[in-house]
Amino acid sequence: MSEKQYPDWMGKMRGLTPEEVAEFLAGPIVARIATIDENGFPYVTPVWQEWKDGAMYIIPREKTVFVRHIKANPKVAISCALDNGTYTRLLYRGIAEILSGPAPMEGETLEIARRMSLRYLGEHGPEYLTASQDRPRYLVRVAPSPDHKFITWDGVEWAEKYLNEPAK
Repeated sequence: MSEKQYPDWMGKMRGLTPEEVAEFLAGPIVARIATIDENGFPYVTPVWQEWKDGAMYIIPREKTVFVRHIKANPKVAISCALDNGTYTRLLYRGIAEILSGPAPMEGETLEIARRMSLRYLGEHGPEYLTASQDRPRYLVRVAPSPDHKFITWDGVEWAEKYLNEPAK
């Protein structure tokens, strides 16, 4: 039996390869990081991101609420998606690690911030970065949890598992 063919407008109709994940996240894709607040509720925040060496890096401001959540519980979830077209998406659970901060941006934090500012703001990115460079920030790395696989998909049709498996 041959694999079902879909029109191009429907997307790839499969999960993404590691190379496609890197390509997807190299664009201006806003990540949503979910943390657990002090009352045990999910707290979701949109953030700029950079995917590098199998982990996501974010640079939150010093007084960002979700950093407090990470300090109390480093388990997080990440969601990235194109909200139109073929609805390309990526989900994973991970462990957030504060690598540095709060401090004015320099070194690795500044290098990542430079790339982010250009990716998200284009030619005006450096203007924004220069004006906010001395404001204290953290550098946070979110590595995928080893016991949780990535969930990725590109396409508008349902994945085979939803069509053929009984609900659990």
